[in-house]
Amino acid sequence: MSIKALMYHSVGIPPKEALLKSLYTNPRLFEKQIKLLKVLGFKSLTSGEIVDFVKGKDMKKSLCITFDDAYKDVFDNAIPILKKYGFKAIIFVPVHLVGEYNKWDFERLNVKKPIASWEHIKEALKEGFEIGSHTLTHPSLIHLDDKSLRQEIELSKKILEDKLGVEIKSFCYPYGDYNERVMNFVKEAGYKLAFSVDSGHIKKGDNLYNLKRVHMRHNTNIFRLLLKLSILYR
Repeated sequence: MSIKALMYHSVGIPPKEALLKSLYTNPRLFEKQIKLLKVLGFKSLTSGEIVDFVKGKDMKKSLCITFDDAYKDVFDNAIPILKKYGFKAIIFVPVHLVGEYNKWDFERLNVKKPIASWEHIKEALKEGFEIGSHTLTHPSLIHLDDKSLRQEIELSKKILEDKLGVEIKSFCYPYGDYNERVMNFVKEAGYKLAFSVDSGHIKKGDNLYNLKRVHMRHNTNIFRLLLKLSILYR
């Protein structure tokens, strides 16, 4: 038995000049995907439920929907669709960039992608969506010294908790960069679990600080989604 964590970034139409368009999901395709999940009888999980599953609790037809970077288009386009079909999601926020844009890669992508405001984030939280940390500034954590690493991991959690008034349980590694040292810092900071970008499903007994995900790219049509949901997906 396994559960799936679907990994999205932007839900919108990429500008013509944008590079790496694979990180965008067309809103119409996104609704088709979510509608299919509803028809198939899937339910969405919180981070706490994922912890319970990894530790041994049975959960059938369950998945987790995740969004890296907290782009504004997720709040504009994805959240209304998720609400329509009764799904929740975890949204990972780069805390010092709230209300700004993707400063870590806008030159490489050739586009400035707006990041949601605190008002957007607070409203999503009220509607039952979960907020996780994506560090302060979206660095590659494996290249930081201990002081900087601790700040990116611990301070981002504290700021989110102070701003939102809830415990922040989940973490997501920028660029998917992590190692044993980084995982130890995340665990010591008090997070209950962390997601990588390693491809695959989550199984009982997995390392809670290296949870795999299913990549949802721009070309993940209904047939590809069915394959990604199957036990054949790696």
